[in-house]
Amino acid sequence: MKICPRCGEENSDRSLFCEHCGYEFANEETLPKRNQGANLQEPNPSPNYTVSQKKSSLPKWPFIIAGVAVLAVIAGVGFAMAGRSNNEANLPATTVSSSKVDTSKYDEIIAEAKELTINGEYKKSNLKLSRISASDLGKSEFSAIADEVDDLTDKNEEGLKQEEDKEATQKAQEKDRPAVTTSGNTSGFSGDYAKWANTYYFYYSQTSQRQTALTIGANGSVTQKNVNGTQYFGKATITNASGDVLSYETNEQYPSDMPDTKLINPNVQITVKWDGGGTQIYYGYVSYSSRLALTDGVAKNAGVNEVWIS
Repeated sequence: MKICPRCGEENSDRSLFCEHCGYEFANEETLPKRNQGANLQEPNPSPNYTVSQKKSSLPKWPFIIAGVAVLAVIAGVGFAMAGRSNNEANLPATTVSSSKVDTSKYDEIIAEAKELTINGEYKKSNLKLSRISASDLGKSEFSAIADEVDDLTDKNEEGLKQEEDKEATQKAQEKDRPAVTTSGNTSGFSGDYAKWANTYYFYYSQTSQRQTALTIGANGSVTQKNVNGTQYFGKATITNASGDVLSYETNEQYPSDMPDTKLINPNVQITVKWDGGGTQIYYGYVSYSSRLALTDGVAKNAGVNEVWIS
């Protein structure tokens, strides 16, 4: 091993320069070796040599390049993170909300259909509801809309059925009209007729009958209300009447079972012309319970088609 005369460190026998301080070995044979004997002494390093001189002789450029590379990597990562944050911040607000389904687009149609149903315009209501997409109604998001459509459709079908029943009843009335004699001129509801301007309630309901109240105003206006909330409007005239007309026994307030029928002698005939078309005739009399009663005198299922009491 070669001993460097400057730093005293060991070097390979073939080294031309000190591997530690860079000292040039001018004459390899004259350099002392540690393994040549105990009488050989290691030369003292130059008195002017210091540790700082040893360190300063080491090349620095590899460390500088490595440091620059590390800084470049850190800067690149920082720019990438900043760019990603900016992109996320600049995303349009609709990116999140675009997947939501607008279930309010049918609110106006539902509202209009409800109003038509309340006014008894069932066919128009069904036509309005047909504008709602059937494919949307099959989606879970539109379940509430589908329920409202089903409810309105059921009410419309029931209303149309009542109109059919009413029309059939009117035709039956024309055919089975009792022999009643009327006298006097057609008059308004004043004088002796004033008491017949009243509110009457349906006495006994058979299958498919949904009438609830019948109001006759002093000016002859007529409003019939039904269980489902629909109403019919018309105009009434009144005359004296006599003869035999079919009605119910009206001793009970509101019977749960069909009451017995009987023939009565009416005091007046009230003729109603409905705004929607058709004519209805009622015969008014005072019952044994002193209540005013109206009957159409038409037999139905072993009973009477319509009987109203005040």
